[in-house]
Amino acid sequence: MDTTTNAELKERIRAAALEQGFARVGFAPAGPLPHRDRLERWIAEGMAGGMAYMERTAAVRHRPDLLLPGARSALVAVASCTAREPDPPPPPGHGLVARYARGQDYHRVLRARLARVAGRIQQLAERPVQTRVAVDTSPILERELAAAAGVGFIGKNTMLITPGLGSFTVLGVLLLDLELPPDPRDPVRRCGRCELCLRACPTGALRGPHELDARRCISYLTIEHRGAIDTALRGALLPWVFGCDACQEVCPYNAASLVAPLQRAAGLRPFPPRAGRRTEDGDPELCADSPEAGALDLARLLTLRSGAYRRLVRGRALARVPRRVLVRNAALVAGAGLRAGTGDPSLRALLEPLTAHDDPAVSSASRWALSDGPPRPGEP
Repeated sequence: MDTTTNAELKERIRAAALEQGFARVGFAPAGPLPHRDRLERWIAEGMAGGMAYMERTAAVRHRPDLLLPGARSALVAVASCTAREPDPPPPPGHGLVARYARGQDYHRVLRARLARVAGRIQQLAERPVQTRVAVDTSPILERELAAAAGVGFIGKNTMLITPGLGSFTVLGVLLLDLELPPDPRDPVRRCGRCELCLRACPTGALRGPHELDARRCISYLTIEHRGAIDTALRGALLPWVFGCDACQEVCPYNAASLVAPLQRAAGLRPFPPRAGRRTEDGDPELCADSPEAGALDLARLLTLRSGAYRRLVRGRALARVPRRVLVRNAALVAGAGLRAGTGDPSLRALLEPLTAHDDPAVSSASRWALSDGPPRPGEP
């Protein structure tokens, strides 16, 4: 390598990553991350739910250097999937999709960008550089690594919050065998006394600051969980058919125009705008270009066939869930709407045949959706 210092090389790499469309880029050592004990305690208490892979990989998740032997540094890239305006209430007979899953599949988008960055690094370093791309599916604590790289802090809702971007973001990691100086970590716990996210969680999944019980989290239940959903939680899914943004929608770090109406709707006092809390525009590849991407027709989901399913999820993070799970979720959201008196009565005719579905979770959800009154203990 020439006389370029490691600090200069780092800034050139950062510039190359920003040119790929990332909103923030930071650097951290690839050595052990803190909070291993906290992760193991979270798993031991059963709060990972059915995510058995968390326990299988717990011992390596805090060690990025085990993913790439010889790794010395980690580049952490942040992409935004925020929006300037809040979601309007979904039309009757529709369910919402979490913002990150409305545009193109972030796994593919971020992997492709980071692969191009890796190629550029070979030129900048003027020597072969060992690299590894990690986007969500690798056993690594991305949010911990992002905080270590100075691109944000972890809020009370356990989400990474990047001042100026907010929390509607997705992360990509590029491990390198280069020794690059780390960026300074944000030393401030910036949530202060705010607990809007804890109060806004529909199911009480946020048991306290920085403590998420996945077994009650709507994102986990609608994406990761494959079986029947606890009857006590079914009504809370309304209006979410894939994921949930409730704890982010009220966060003051997201755009004031986005969160203030939602804070009022939840009976919460909106925070006044503050300097440094303006949220930048979202990534054009990750933000949906049509309202239909965020609000799905429940009738379409309840009658979803394999071909229509493939067309619906193609190129989107929605592909994370099988067709039967989307049908189950749609049945529960439809039922919650009917029970609340805000649903579409015509959906009853579509739910009837699903009560005999060969998937027990779908049939149970459909029977519940057609039953009257609030959930009862032991209700099938």
